[in-house]
Amino acid sequence: MIPLPPDPLAAASAADIASFYRAVTTASFTLLGLWWVVVQLRYTRGQGDADKRRHAYGVALFFLLPGLGSLTASLNGDLGALWRVAFALCAALGIAETVAYLRTAGTRTAGAVALRACGIVLYALMAAVAVRPELSTDLRLGLAPREVEAILLTLVLLVGAHLAWLGLTEPAEAAGA
Repeated sequence: MIPLPPDPLAAASAADIASFYRAVTTASFTLLGLWWVVVQLRYTRGQGDADKRRHAYGVALFFLLPGLGSLTASLNGDLGALWRVAFALCAALGIAETVAYLRTAGTRTAGAVALRACGIVLYALMAAVAVRPELSTDLRLGLAPREVEAILLTLVLLVGAHLAWLGLTEPAEAAGA
């Protein structure tokens, strides 16, 4: 049997997804840094309502967790266990923090609750694909598991950006105001 030459599209795809994860890492940590500046400017020497601090922390995780997951996924694309464990842990932490936030007292806008519910769904899907990567094939998405995770990470960042906006514009969700 003659061995087939390597598929150049598969190699390009692996390189493209690694580049994508590096870009998401940069974007996530940039957004996290900007959010920390916003929180610092909104607080006076660490004072502020505990619920608003909780909101600020939750928003920070919407930037930190995708950054950590992307950073880990970009380390070694051939080691499937590495990205799977990273995404499963990030998803579990995201779900735990979001549920804990929603269980605390405080005034919340309907938009913030809806966004956090979307976050829980996205984190749950991220965990499902990490635990069972065959889901992307079973669902006939036409995407590799790491590509599905990339889309989910992008959507988590989108939710985080919207939560940050609400934290700046909605009095009930203000970050330490």
